Amino acid sequence: MKKLLFATLLVALVFFLSNCEQRKNKTTTPQDTKTSISGNYLGSDYNGNYVWGGAMNLAWNELNENILQAKLELETDDSIALEMADKLNNPVFTKNDLDEASYYIKSGYGQGTVDLINKETKEKFPQKCFADLDINLGPEDIISYAYFLKEVEYVVMFKPADVTFNSEKVKGFCAESEEQKKNIEIIEYASDEKFIIKLKLKDNSDELILAKGYNMNDPQEVVAEINLYNKNDLSVIGSSDKFEAPKLHLDYRRDYMELVGKCVANKGFEGYCISQMFENIKFDMDEKGARVENEAVIVLTKSVKESKNFILDQPYWVVMKRADSQNPYFILGVNNTKLMEVVKED
Repeated sequence: MKKLLFATLLVALVFFLSNCEQRKNKTTTPQDTKTSISGNYLGSDYNGNYVWGGAMNLAWNELNENILQAKLELETDDSIALEMADKLNNPVFTKNDLDEASYYIKSGYGQGTVDLINKETKEKFPQKCFADLDINLGPEDIISYAYFLKEVEYVVMFKPADVTFNSEKVKGFCAESEEQKKNIEIIEYASDEKFIIKLKLKDNSDELILAKGYNMNDPQEVVAEINLYNKNDLSVIGSSDKFEAPKLHLDYRRDYMELVGKCVANKGFEGYCISQMFENIKFDMDEKGARVENEAVIVLTKSVKESKNFILDQPYWVVMKRADSQNPYFILGVNNTKLMEVVKED
């Protein structure tokens, strides 16, 4: 029995490490995403699916509170960038919406902060799949970073099954036994085409909620409905009721290209521009539970002023005068090389 248990744990560990290694190899390449500004959430459209994670709110909040000590202002007339900054300056999500054990936030100057982030995140989250930050900062450059990890398990594991989504057969899971059906609470039911349910978790300090039939372009609507009907004394589905859901896997990087390159207008930070702004999100959901991992990075780089060249290689004036007089005592207009010693070619 002990040998079997050890072998099972070893297989699980190898599978986990393999997934993490694949994840580390993937997140370095930006993927094709675009901003989806809807309600208070600043998500993105990824392959036709809406995605939003809270880590960017945490990183932006940290930058405002710890570095700028004010809401970030942009020096631009780009309406999309300004709207995105306004959404981030008025976040729907803060660290108060998470337990302290599940997140890490850090901001500061220079490469030492990057090294500290890489060291401390590994210490706090040894199961973290994302690779170390590969960012090189100068002493005056700024980074703001946020990461969170949530892993939840259902009270009762569901049965793996092939299910249908949009008329296509996919891998999924279902509730077959009475115990499995007791795992599903009804928040709101209008019809088979419109409902909200909650899957019971071993740790009831978190919730996993599924909603069908709501406007897929407006996450704010479904969040409002959940908050309206989600109560403590929900009923479970009946013995003749059916439950099926697809397995889900998301692994992507989002670059906020709408904001990259925009300069900061805050007093004392006028020389800074957003040189990097991206997030990584990994999400898996199956018959056992769900796991979401999300990190966000904002880098402000002090812009290098364009150098000025004072090279007298075209006609020019030479003016000499007393410092206390407006009238020069010598003026020379240099128009050719007749006054110069020409360098002879070897």
